[in-house]
Amino acid sequence: MPKIWPEKLDGGRPAEKGVTLVELMFVCVVLAIIAGLAIPNIRQISASYKLDAAGHSVSSLLQQARIQAVQTNLPVYVNSSNGSVNMAFITNDPNNTTYTAGSPDVALASTVSFQPPPATNGFHTQLDTYLGGGTPNSGSIGFNARGLPCTGTTNVCTAAPGSGGFEWFLQSNAGWEAVTVTASGRIKTWRLSSQSGGNYSWQ
Repeated sequence: MPKIWPEKLDGGRPAEKGVTLVELMFVCVVLAIIAGLAIPNIRQISASYKLDAAGHSVSSLLQQARIQAVQTNLPVYVNSSNGSVNMAFITNDPNNTTYTAGSPDVALASTVSFQPPPATNGFHTQLDTYLGGGTPNSGSIGFNARGLPCTGTTNVCTAAPGSGGFEWFLQSNAGWEAVTVTASGRIKTWRLSSQSGGNYSWQ
């Protein structure tokens, strides 16, 4: 049986089939649809990652302040700032809201900010229960020479109000993150995972 050779161009090379305009347009439409579905998800994942990263960074800074207070035998505070520089930083003055260059700090993503908890019943009840009587706080969180959370002045830092600790809240378009400090000095991050009616669940 004779061999069938593909058509050849001048010069002896096999002819190559091209892609039609219709096929090219079809591929472009499919890619556009896939991109349209994926981009919102990518943005949401990125926002969620930035919120989680902010919560863990603030938690680490609080732990660093606690260790510093024990090592120096002096009160140490962590303040938050929502001004032109969105950050938290370590200071020896609980009333200092201006960052001093060289102080330990964490800068938050521009989409994440410190916020007071909403005036909604039940929003932070779970966290209050965990702390045994927490104090939602938008000011400074201090640690005394024993590494326990406290409030006070530059040289005097008394125990945290009540029997509980402190709560800080961070918000972005991905939701809410909380950082708590128990009366014993345990620091933990939380994520608002669900809301059903007046019930808010933190994990």
